[in-house]
Amino acid sequence: MTESKSSGNAIKNIMSSFSDFSMTQPDSSEGHLPGLFSSLSSENQSKALHLASKIDVSRYDYVLNFGSEVQEALKTFSHNLLVQVQRNDTSPIREVLHKLMEQLEKINPDDLIENSKGFFSKLFSRRKSTIQETMSQYNRLSKQIDRLSIQLQHAQKGLILDMNMLDELFRLNEDYFHHISVFIAAGELKLMDLKKNDYTKLLNKVEQSKDDPMAKQKLSDLLMSIEWLDRKIYELQISREIAIQSAPQIRLMQQTNQMLIEKIQSSIMTTIPLWQSQISILINLNNQRRANMMQERLMNASDEMIRKNAKMLKSTANDSNRKTISHADIDVFKQTQLQLIESIEETLRVQATSNEQQTALESKLLEIDQK
Repeated sequence: MTESKSSGNAIKNIMSSFSDFSMTQPDSSEGHLPGLFSSLSSENQSKALHLASKIDVSRYDYVLNFGSEVQEALKTFSHNLLVQVQRNDTSPIREVLHKLMEQLEKINPDDLIENSKGFFSKLFSRRKSTIQETMSQYNRLSKQIDRLSIQLQHAQKGLILDMNMLDELFRLNEDYFHHISVFIAAGELKLMDLKKNDYTKLLNKVEQSKDDPMAKQKLSDLLMSIEWLDRKIYELQISREIAIQSAPQIRLMQQTNQMLIEKIQSSIMTTIPLWQSQISILINLNNQRRANMMQERLMNASDEMIRKNAKMLKSTANDSNRKTISHADIDVFKQTQLQLIESIEETLRVQATSNEQQTALESKLLEIDQK
């Protein structure tokens, strides 16, 4: 920012040297005005006229240095723009965004409900530590995503600062464009005046006094001066073209930065909270599904026990001579009882885990809401 300000001050110092111009407004009825001069504002036309009146084509060093102050300032500006382009490397930001997407894609919400071979299904397929493993995986990914979010926030602040710097560079580039246009217009005015007036006068003088070698030399010197000035104008036009080409380059960098700023904003404010909310809800839904499955198993075990009890009672009624219960009957009863106890214990574990998970879910959603 300091370098851009110094470049701007250089231009201001150059243009502040303009005072009341002494060259009169050219008469457009006597010939066509230079196109660039006609496109200038009234204020810049006055400055161009003043500059044209000060051009001393008899001095090579004056013509050589004409407009050099603006060219030097433009050179400094081009250097600052190059530095900004080198700083504007967005590949690290894109890498962070890719890492964020990789973390989000590690858990596919559809796999939890639809795909029995999905990530969560593999975790939930085991009866022990399923919920704990799932939450551990979720918490690890969540922390990684939080770290990526912090990196994106820092990157976003840097991009906004770069946007402000590019705005300043664009303004300076516009100033250079207008100022160098004034110098070109002044040179074209002087060139037109030399060709139309000075050259015509000297040519007539040479024709009238063909034996005067000094008149021929003055005409030759004037033609050389015209050539100097013409080359200088061409050089200034190249500098002006640099300013013209710099404008869309600056805007292109700004558009790239703006796109990344919006992507980062969307990731931080929308994608990440949505992912956290969605995964929490899906984990809770999976817990409810497991609880329903355990309850169904308990009901099936109860029905099976009732059927076996009925069968055992029927067998007892038909065998009135039996005085004791057979070992087979005892084994059947023990097996049924163990199945029932296991089903009840599993149901209690699932329900307890579901309650813990529900509490954790509520805390997580509250934390997201407070963010």
